[in-house]
Amino acid sequence: MAKEAVARLPRLRIVTALLFAFVLVSVVPLIALHFNLIRINRDALETAEKKYLTGSSVRLAEATDNYVQNALGLLRRTADGIRVVSTVTEDPFFFLSRSNQLRDYISADSGLLILRALDRDGVGSTAEAAHPDGTNPPMDPVLDQRLTQAHNVALRGQEMISEVIWPSSRPEGGILLAVPVRGGPGGDPIGALSGFLSLSPIRVRLQDEARLGVLAYLVDRRGTLIVASDPAAFPSPDLHQLELVSEFIAHPVRLTKSYTQERGGVRRRVLGTLATVPTMDWGVIVERDESSAYASVDAMTRTSSLLTLFAVGLAGLVALVAARVLSRPLLDLVEKVRSVAQGQFKQRVRVRGTRELAMLADTFNSMSDSIEHAVERLRQAARENQELFLNSIRTLAAAIDAKDPYTRGHSERVARYAVVIGRHMGLTAEEIRSVRVSALLHDVGKIGIDDRILRKPTALTSEEFEVMKTHPVKGALIMGQIPQMKDIVPGIKHHHEKWGGGGYPDGLCGENIPRLARIVAVADTFDAMTTTRPYQRAMPLAYVIERIKSFAGKSFDPAVVAALEKAFAGGDLEFLGEEVSLKVPA
Repeated sequence: MAKEAVARLPRLRIVTALLFAFVLVSVVPLIALHFNLIRINRDALETAEKKYLTGSSVRLAEATDNYVQNALGLLRRTADGIRVVSTVTEDPFFFLSRSNQLRDYISADSGLLILRALDRDGVGSTAEAAHPDGTNPPMDPVLDQRLTQAHNVALRGQEMISEVIWPSSRPEGGILLAVPVRGGPGGDPIGALSGFLSLSPIRVRLQDEARLGVLAYLVDRRGTLIVASDPAAFPSPDLHQLELVSEFIAHPVRLTKSYTQERGGVRRRVLGTLATVPTMDWGVIVERDESSAYASVDAMTRTSSLLTLFAVGLAGLVALVAARVLSRPLLDLVEKVRSVAQGQFKQRVRVRGTRELAMLADTFNSMSDSIEHAVERLRQAARENQELFLNSIRTLAAAIDAKDPYTRGHSERVARYAVVIGRHMGLTAEEIRSVRVSALLHDVGKIGIDDRILRKPTALTSEEFEVMKTHPVKGALIMGQIPQMKDIVPGIKHHHEKWGGGGYPDGLCGENIPRLARIVAVADTFDAMTTTRPYQRAMPLAYVIERIKSFAGKSFDPAVVAALEKAFAGGDLEFLGEEVSLKVPA
């Protein structure tokens, strides 16, 4: 009746309120979208910049390689032409010296500024391009000597590409090329063709690339600068300390990365790419300041951030009004939901607010009823499952103990002692559960031990004892097949380890022994000493406590022994062994 009366009251439809609240709900997605778009666009722009610089270094490396290969190919073709001439004249080199045809092959475009063709006796000719000032001074003696060395290498039938040289007459630098001139296909060299290839065309290519705001330079494998688009950027030709140059020296592979570079006493982040020149074993490096490379990224980020900030501010202002409409009835509902989430399932919500909120409150109350009943059923089922589990474990432990008439009930007693010890050590309820199960199953490996050894009434032989010592490992293997038992396996496997070392199966010592195993070991020993076995009679309780204390720090964890003593002194240790006289033989 009360519900019908409340339902008849005029209510504001929640759709109207949600139209305002939508702005607030959209703020978080808007911010997330903002950052996601920035990330996507930034990644795209950075990737494009890296691709551009990588393409730039690759183009320069290919152009440099082609430049050298073309010059070398020109020498080869010229050598083939001299060989053809040798078939129609006895001395083609004398012919060249008379005809002066070598001059046709040298030019600033090809880069070959000097070309020399000599036979084995040094007969032939040399052609040299005019200097930039138009003069033709005598050839530099150093350059002449290096050409002679290249000529001698080619006379041995080998092609030669020299390292970079900087003769005084050709300060732009260059390399020497030499190829043999053979008397016929596969024949011995009758002379050699050598030349000086200028680095000027390479420098021009680097400078063309530098117009786009990058620094491009060429280094050899020793880290020495060969040529750069801006030589003033490098006060020293030794560049091996630069990050990308050192990478090239160590691993001559294509590479793109960001790193910190210091020039002129200023450290700055740069984006650099490296490409190799296979023919010369050189590296082309192209660098650009990150501030310049990612300028468009920063501009996009600023613009997007300002627009997003404006949208968030506007949405927040409008949403403030909507929040006042919805907050009061919803806050109560939220508080109740929070209480239910914390396990207080008896919480109920008073019906008030808009029509939709009233329906939501009714639904919440109905849901709370259902959850309360369902949780109670689950708790009951959990208690039953836990009891079934423990009973199954107890049954398995009893079956194990039943194999030996002297150990009947041993596992159950060890479990009770271990639980008391664990409580006095301050273990949590979950840890106490693991202690109980581990103690119940600590001898499960005896399933795999021959009954003749288990039931033997006399002392075991050394061979039989070695077999008996395998039961912890066998138990761990058996229980290890069950994923839910992985937490209790250490207590099964290591309950015969000793605090001071020398136990089995792994000879662990001290804190390396799992805590479960240390607790089970003391509880196991306590029960063994207070019950009659084939090899000993039960001992008085007080005597057993003192004996176990004497082994603290040797065989047992002192903390576990202290917990046992505390439980005994406080009367918490429910004694399940045999009551015997306090009189103990010496």
